[in-house]
Amino acid sequence: MKDIILVVSLLLAVGLSVVVVRLAEKADKAGKSMEEEHYSRMVAEETLQKNSAKLTTLQEALKEDQDKMAKIEDILDQEKNVNSDLKKQYDQLSEAKANLETKLQTVLQEKAKATAALEQAQPGTPPVVNVQPAAQAAH
Repeated sequence: MKDIILVVSLLLAVGLSVVVVRLAEKADKAGKSMEEEHYSRMVAEETLQKNSAKLTTLQEALKEDQDKMAKIEDILDQEKNVNSDLKKQYDQLSEAKANLETKLQTVLQEKAKATAALEQAQPGTPPVVNVQPAAQAAH
């Protein structure tokens, strides 16, 4: 009977040992799995932080570029206004020049008529001719 109890005890001890070893292996696998998950989470958090920092940097750069674009647009608007004002001034000066040229032609024609009338009134005196170069007359 002692032998049977001894054999049963040994079998029980071996069985329990097998169960303990298997439980230890499962616990080890669970620990490794947990450790891998923890590592994956750490990597994911680190990547998220890096991406967040990059996003912030890119947003700041975008804002700076948008501010620069707004300043450029303001400058372009100012230049357009200056160009428009210059065009108005040019048009006014062109119109004034045309008016002055018309008046000059009228005055020259009247002068020619007056000179002709004087010559007819005094036939023996030589006419006084005051010739101006065309460049001075146009100014």
